[in-house]
Amino acid sequence: MSLTRTALRLVVIEALKDATIAGKRIFDSRMDDISPDAFNGDELPTAILLTDKDEGSALSAQNGGPPFGREIELSIELGMTQRVRSEAEEDAPAEDLLIYPDTDARLEAALDTFEFQVMRHLQYSDNALCVLFRKFWRVTKYDCHRQLLGETGVKIACRLLTLHCYGGDDKIKIYNTGTDTLPTGYDVLPDPMKSVCALMPDGSGGKNICDVVSAALASLTLSSLAGVDVQIDGSHNDEGGSDLIEVTIETDV
Repeated sequence: MSLTRTALRLVVIEALKDATIAGKRIFDSRMDDISPDAFNGDELPTAILLTDKDEGSALSAQNGGPPFGREIELSIELGMTQRVRSEAEEDAPAEDLLIYPDTDARLEAALDTFEFQVMRHLQYSDNALCVLFRKFWRVTKYDCHRQLLGETGVKIACRLLTLHCYGGDDKIKIYNTGTDTLPTGYDVLPDPMKSVCALMPDGSGGKNICDVVSAALASLTLSSLAGVDVQIDGSHNDEGGSDLIEVTIETDV
């Protein structure tokens, strides 16, 4: 089951908007590598989120799944460009050098700062989306390495940050027709997707994804039981053997 992957991407993307030097340039699942056209000429820092490897393990040795304990690799591509500042920009505020680095050293430092902002916000902020992220997922491993890019006329630096996020599986609920009230709207979604969708801002891309997914799903239902008949037949062994009990259960649907 995979809606937990969708929920993970949506909550992290929305949580990181305006929390780093990338501003709102936090994108979902771009299929191509970061390239000059990804910056649209404005050269601002950019982050692209993807969910890669996803593994599920049984919650105990005695019981298989689902549900599974899930470990999902959340990949965050942090990309920036370098450019030479004009004379008119030489008196710009020092913090602008993080957004528009003009040397290799500043570009590397800007990427490090970008990564620091991502981790600090997700793991320590009291923002409602960050709190929800930490409620459903625990980062069990952290990896970051330089992403090699092709030769272009624009100097681009990129680091690939990978967070191994451990959490539960989609929490499926089954309803009985005729006895349960069937859910509507986002309530048809399993947690954590349902909780994430409830916090998506109106007009956001995440809200649109929630609307599309919930509209495509129907609740999982079973017919109500009309009755249950349980019969117990016990016998005693006078020779010291174990008692034998036969249980018969008949159900009507």
